[in-house]
Amino acid sequence: MASRGRFIRNIKTVIGGTLAAVLIRMLSVTIRWECVNRSGLTPQDTTRAGIFVFWHGRMLMLPSWYFRIRGRRAQLPYMLISQHGDGRLIAFAVRLLGIHSIAGSSTRGGANAALEMIEAARNGSDVGLTPDGPKGPRYECKDGVVLVATKTSLPVYPMSYSTERRWQLGSWDGMIIPKPFSRGVVVFGEPIDPVGCDDPDQLRMRIQDALRQTTERADGHWASL
Repeated sequence: MASRGRFIRNIKTVIGGTLAAVLIRMLSVTIRWECVNRSGLTPQDTTRAGIFVFWHGRMLMLPSWYFRIRGRRAQLPYMLISQHGDGRLIAFAVRLLGIHSIAGSSTRGGANAALEMIEAARNGSDVGLTPDGPKGPRYECKDGVVLVATKTSLPVYPMSYSTERRWQLGSWDGMIIPKPFSRGVVVFGEPIDPVGCDDPDQLRMRIQDALRQTTERADGHWASL
């Protein structure tokens, strides 16, 4: 019975993950995107890895946007994905989108996951984290990103996105789903250099404040036009 259950779960992961990846690609293509403040990042700037951070509720469209910003680097990027709930399905979907995953979170497998992220970054791969995942509170940065940043001395790039027309889920993270053929914006904050910051909590707050500001800037983008 156990093997049958695993087989069914694997089938659901493959089917669900494939559908999710296809839908994300198709939806992203319909959006009229623009980018605000690329933080100096271009597809030609591939010499140094970076740490890309974004809120859990704003991650849906960012995998496809990552490659517009960074191009195809020699090392594929890694993303930290929770072991909870639909984590395996999400991991399968992002793999189809060209991103490796590392399983772990602040509440399960966090220490090993952090070590894997640090190793990947030291080997030249970009890494992506949702500092308020996997269960919130929304828009509150946890310590994992601080550990990865201080151990690798790599710049932290806060990023967020919004669309003019969207649905917002009633989940803890308030995930937004763009409506097709809407206008969209991706906003980068200025890169945060962890070198010389001896207070982990201060660095955590810098990242948290930067992410909140980029999200507010993204949501208010069309009101300012």
